[in-house]
Amino acid sequence: MSQPLDAERIIADLDLIFIDQFELEPAKVVPEARLREDLDLDSLDAADMLVAIEKRFGIRLDDQIARQFRTVSDIHSYVRKLVAEKQNNAHGTPTEVGQ
Repeated sequence: MSQPLDAERIIADLDLIFIDQFELEPAKVVPEARLREDLDLDSLDAADMLVAIEKRFGIRLDDQIARQFRTVSDIHSYVRKLVAEKQNNAHGTPTEVGQ
């Protein structure tokens, strides 16, 4: 990841992980989609998803926070935050993002 990723690119890449890894229809992968109820993802799927996200973005997800994910939007928001922190730290810019 040599160039900084913007929010749209991060979301698109995350959606592709859902589509490719779990063979979901793109129309189903919307921010309000619930992981278990709407996308039928179980705990094993969740573990696979976390590994794929960590590899794609070069970040480490907090397992305690990841267990609280309920929607696609939850994942979008958290990963965007972590990627922004990583990019800011790489450029020596302090971050003010908490959680």
